[in-house]
Amino acid sequence: MTAANIFLNVNSVEVIYNHVILVLKGVSFNVPEGSIVALLGGNGAGKTTTLRAVSNLLHGERGEVTKGSIELKGERVEALTPADLVKRGVVQVMEGRHCFGHLTIEENLLTGAYTRTDGKGAVAATLEKVYDYFPRLKTRRTGQAAYTSGGEQQMCAIGRALMANPKMVLLDEPSMGLAPQIVEEVFEIVKDLNQREKVTVLLAEQNTGIALRYADFGYILENGRVVMEGSAEDLRSNEDVKEFYLGLSSAGRKSFKDVKHYRRRKRWLS
Repeated sequence: MTAANIFLNVNSVEVIYNHVILVLKGVSFNVPEGSIVALLGGNGAGKTTTLRAVSNLLHGERGEVTKGSIELKGERVEALTPADLVKRGVVQVMEGRHCFGHLTIEENLLTGAYTRTDGKGAVAATLEKVYDYFPRLKTRRTGQAAYTSGGEQQMCAIGRALMANPKMVLLDEPSMGLAPQIVEEVFEIVKDLNQREKVTVLLAEQNTGIALRYADFGYILENGRVVMEGSAEDLRSNEDVKEFYLGLSSAGRKSFKDVKHYRRRKRWLS
């Protein structure tokens, strides 16, 4: 991995909410251009906060980056607005989908193109491309988003992000609340987008098993720190990951409370 192909570099970032609550404690990671990188960990590990730090959405939650740096293709971006980042090609799909319930599916998708300046023809072409990836949305395009399924709303939220012609998509918990079959379908589409459109993906996900099947690289967060990192293949075969995040081990399934210690590389101490 060379500096030239690093799309996003997060270096020793610290995030504080309400001026007192320290949530991220020196988080560092890289996202190579054209890759899928997964941020993994349980609820409260700091995954969503990390994505919001990257997309500069912390201020709405009374949070701020107080230390460290965030670079996009070598350019510091902490001072940019979320709209500035969208113009640079970084679009976030929020946890919980957040579709406009009173709008149709197609109207929701078109809201994603509000920053586009390349004309109606180009936007229409992108819309057809989105429908190519999500044929279910095309059949439901005139229906109100509020009356579509959770899976269709997740597809709509991802499709809306694609309407901005992004270079990088930040996906926050895309599997949340979806049936396993729909989760599989969504991740297949994300992988297809990554490979065909060369969209870089930073994914925050509690479902470690499926995330590591589709990602190239992963970082595991606990209590606002990166405690383990590696290629998706290496993490899938790591005994600690299998035991504590996949519910598997050579001795069978164990719960967290049954084990007091486990091996991990404490990067924040080095």
